[in-house]
Amino acid sequence: MEKAPQYPADSAILICVSLTPSAVGQWRARYDGREVGVTRAIPFATTYIDLNCPMEMWVRGPFDYLHYYFSKELLARIALDNGVSSAFHLQEVFFIEDLVVAQMTKSILTPVRHGEPLDRLALDHIAMVLGAHTLQQHCGTPKFASSPRQGLEAWQKLRTEEMLRASLEGNISVDELAIACSLSASHFARRFRHSFGTSVRQYLIQLRIEHAKDLLSQTKRTLVEIASLSGFCDQAAFTRTFSRIEHMTPSRWRRVNSNGTRVR
Repeated sequence: MEKAPQYPADSAILICVSLTPSAVGQWRARYDGREVGVTRAIPFATTYIDLNCPMEMWVRGPFDYLHYYFSKELLARIALDNGVSSAFHLQEVFFIEDLVVAQMTKSILTPVRHGEPLDRLALDHIAMVLGAHTLQQHCGTPKFASSPRQGLEAWQKLRTEEMLRASLEGNISVDELAIACSLSASHFARRFRHSFGTSVRQYLIQLRIEHAKDLLSQTKRTLVEIASLSGFCDQAAFTRTFSRIEHMTPSRWRRVNSNGTRVR
């Protein structure tokens, strides 16, 4: 086995996801003075480590990994936003089955493998979901108190939708939306879901498709132009998303709607 480069020490937690099963004996480490390694070969095996703890690693053969980096400052803020103590201690685990991390990873692999950038709202969504999961499942943090089911006020809904429509490319953060509504990021996200029935990220995608359909039915712009004007990184990403939601390609949707037929 060859010795691998060490992770730089940092006040952060690293979640390592094995995208292909690692064989038992393919990876081992000395973490904070104890020997650890691959215990079972499963897809999306997940490891949580504290980057402040010393670790040496040895590997045999190639690895295909995705890493999620969470600063302890971010995790503390998520904890405070949810009304629990910001003091926490990671319970390190290696190569476990973590269904939440696996599902989140699967959801981002398709756009990542197609070269699509993850916009700020997508990254915020990942941070909030996995941050809360890490605190509750691997840091011994008490279960977050469930707040009363309360949505955004009318002015907050209008302001939020106005800001999202002006940023269809996703170059806006949940923090910015929350500040505009005088809420913390976590409280804003919960109230938004209660008001709109979905996450901020998914609602933005709905707005993109709505805008694209307006352009498809009311203009003669090319699909490349419509993709750009609707916030997609390219025509391929636009076509994939549109087809998944509308169950037909943008070109076919345009043809069907050009003769007065309404597609539901």
